[in-house]
Amino acid sequence: MKPTAWLLVCAGFLFCSSSITDDECRYDSKPPYRSFILENYSEESAKHYFDTAPIDNWEGIWLMTENGERVSIERFKDARFSEIFTHRIVKLESGVRSEIPMGTVIGYLSRGVAANTCFVWLYKKRLTGAILYKPERFSARLTPDLTGILFSGNKAKNLEDLFDPRSGFVKLYPKQVSEDTENREIRYL
Repeated sequence: MKPTAWLLVCAGFLFCSSSITDDECRYDSKPPYRSFILENYSEESAKHYFDTAPIDNWEGIWLMTENGERVSIERFKDARFSEIFTHRIVKLESGVRSEIPMGTVIGYLSRGVAANTCFVWLYKKRLTGAILYKPERFSARLTPDLTGILFSGNKAKNLEDLFDPRSGFVKLYPKQVSEDTENREIRYL
């Protein structure tokens, strides 16, 4: 077998075996090394969830102030993840980075050390097309009026990074009614 063909076979085997390993791993202290895509995910399905489930202050549709991209932050449960990972950040449709499809998980939230704080894990690099990899952890907190997420004490953006850790998020949906209430009344079905 020619050396280039042998190299391609080995590279293919490594790529396939790494995807198998990702599916079988348990994520105790770090999220998966690369992102994945949620099938049939839409802004309408996200809004339906926010309208019908008892949500917390982190959940909702948020605008990333750095680039104007909309994302959904929602709680999730997955047996492969430790309980420290409480929410996932999912890209919604936007004119920004159109090569990354809607439904791509671009990050996670993990428990913080104080009330209204958390650690945000964002995939900051892109391998090819829609494959994001190498998540990095940033400190974040909710604003007092619960309508923004601010990042604090984070290093500056590198040129190859997809997201700027110094920018924040602004809540678009559902709107915060007041400081004394939850995002909306809980509905009982």
